[in-house]
Amino acid sequence: MKSKNIKSLNRAVFVMRHFVELSAKLLPYYERITRSEPHSVDKLSEKNKIDVVYQTNHVNVNTSRFLLGSDIVVLIHKLYNVLQNRDEHSEKEVNDYLTAFKKEHRRLKKNWYQTLMN
Repeated sequence: MKSKNIKSLNRAVFVMRHFVELSAKLLPYYERITRSEPHSVDKLSEKNKIDVVYQTNHVNVNTSRFLLGSDIVVLIHKLYNVLQNRDEHSEKEVNDYLTAFKKEHRRLKKNWYQTLMN
């Protein structure tokens, strides 16, 4: 593989990891915001900013599988969608997706750390 291709691949992995790390911070916060009603003006503004992040993001799930060896982007999209359309009947689904996301994020972080140490 040419060095130019390796640089491009490394940059793509970095961007994907950044998106995952950002989601690890935003989605649990978004879960807390969407859990309680009514929203204050500040919370509504923060919720809208997070909505923009995920509504403008168009990450191909196959790219995630190739670059990270993980379906974490699928989990991110499913979790965001269930949070966005949250109601009293979807709480189990919210908890299941949030738990699955956190578990996969921990696994990836462990792998990234091991890779960094090599």
